[in-house]
Amino acid sequence: MTVLARLVLTLWLLLGIPAAAAAQSRPEIEIRVTPTSYPPLVAVRGVLTEREFEPLLRNGFPTRIHVRTEIWTEGRWFDDVRGRAEWDVIVQYDVVDRSYNVARLVGDRVINLGSYLRFADARAASELAYLPNLPVPRRGQKGYILVQAEVGALEVSDLDELERWLKGEANPAVRGKRSPASAITRGMRTLASRILGGEIRRLEARTAKMQF
Repeated sequence: MTVLARLVLTLWLLLGIPAAAAAQSRPEIEIRVTPTSYPPLVAVRGVLTEREFEPLLRNGFPTRIHVRTEIWTEGRWFDDVRGRAEWDVIVQYDVVDRSYNVARLVGDRVINLGSYLRFADARAASELAYLPNLPVPRRGQKGYILVQAEVGALEVSDLDELERWLKGEANPAVRGKRSPASAITRGMRTLASRILGGEIRRLEARTAKMQF
């Protein structure tokens, strides 16, 4: 089956599925931190249950969860950001093995979080808490942790480059390098990804102010 024929079939399948699904759990960011347990443990939960991501994954559209965590300290006039850590969690379906692959991307490192036959297990792996590398505030300083997350299907121009990068053949497309694709293929992929929740979903959470 040609790429264009596959994309047409994908659109036909996706159009028959409601874009919104009943959420099994409320999407949220969990931050576990105390002055004596730093840096924080961060987890993004429930986002893959909010929409029908499984059919989207099965039809060739990996899902990306991008997370940015910042440590802010209290200033006399304005609060200051003292450090930042970012990472991505990628969920991708392997049509050959009929399994869901989950990986965490931190800088240039790829951490394999496992391969799963059930979507529910892959979803659980994508929600595993992560300990970001953040600077330690000065003892006695007041501050808080701010976490932002973006969830959605990868940009259409990132799909081929992502696959190559996960195999160690190229730099990640999610870092800004694009792979060529025809206008028709890109347009079809864009439309398909929009139908099943391809729009970016944004979440934000912050802790109460604490003294470190």
